[in-house]
Amino acid sequence: MKILYIHPNSKDNQFYNDYMSDLLLHGLRELHGKNVIDYPGCWYLYKDEINKRKYDEKKFWGKGFTIRNILDKFNEFDREDIQQKIKNKYFDIVIYGSIRRSDQFLNEVIKYNNKFFFIDGEDDNVIENKYSRLGLYFKRELVRKRTKILPINFAIPKSKIVNEIDKNPKNLLAPLIPGKIGTYIYSDENSYYEMYKKSIFALTYKKAGWDSLRHYEILMNGCIPLFLDIKNCPPDTLTKLPKDKLIEILNEFSEILKFYNPLKIFKKKHLTFDRILSLFSLKSEKNGLEIFLKDNEAIFEIKNNLLDFTKKRLTTEVLAKNTLESFRG
Repeated sequence: MKILYIHPNSKDNQFYNDYMSDLLLHGLRELHGKNVIDYPGCWYLYKDEINKRKYDEKKFWGKGFTIRNILDKFNEFDREDIQQKIKNKYFDIVIYGSIRRSDQFLNEVIKYNNKFFFIDGEDDNVIENKYSRLGLYFKRELVRKRTKILPINFAIPKSKIVNEIDKNPKNLLAPLIPGKIGTYIYSDENSYYEMYKKSIFALTYKKAGWDSLRHYEILMNGCIPLFLDIKNCPPDTLTKLPKDKLIEILNEFSEILKFYNPLKIFKKKHLTFDRILSLFSLKSEKNGLEIFLKDNEAIFEIKNNLLDFTKKRLTTEVLAKNTLESFRG
């Protein structure tokens, strides 16, 4: 199968990377190798190409963790005469990896009867009707079902997933707290991953949207997400995460938050008066890990089960396979 993958031109956008588009491209390449042509070329995904370029580190959202340097051999792909190839129906399918950022060649794609579909990985709930009425449209933050619109979620490159959990954790709760800028102290990917590997739990919650690469980075490092308010997530959003299991985990283990000052670990939108009262405690954070492990010997089984689920269900390869199967109908 020959696939043309229209990726947004990074120089035209506020940030180079678009996680949804980047992760799906990686999964398609895992499945179909050199038969996937990314255009105009997602340079920062390629180990050999990113090192040749001058770029602004500040233009990588999330520092580009998890998606930079995950492909190779940037110049081995034929990106010439794309418009003519579209006219000749050279490609079996054209995928718009970020339709609200780039619809390049769309008029030609339609005019010459190419098969195509759209990906909308933005954090908002907006659906661009001018595109959705033309073909199948995958929406990451899908709040309700609509005709010809399907949900899509983030995923993780298989190579980034740890082989096994760390059975000698240092933290009961991972020190990085989403939304607390003072905890964003990790300048490189390895130290960021190590922080989750060495933690039993990590706090996560809805920010701009429900889906966040952070959920998957927690899981891929053998850590357990404590996903606040996940019970309120719309049914057609985060469809690939084990939401029922995460709700069960939050209900069972939210008590561990009593080892922490709630004012340090929550944003205001999560701090109801009742929650503050319920979490303030005289328990010692220092002794929290030791106490918890003594009383919860089965926690490593939960970690293993979630890691196994991540390996089987949350890889970019599975994402690409599911997306193509949905398109074929």
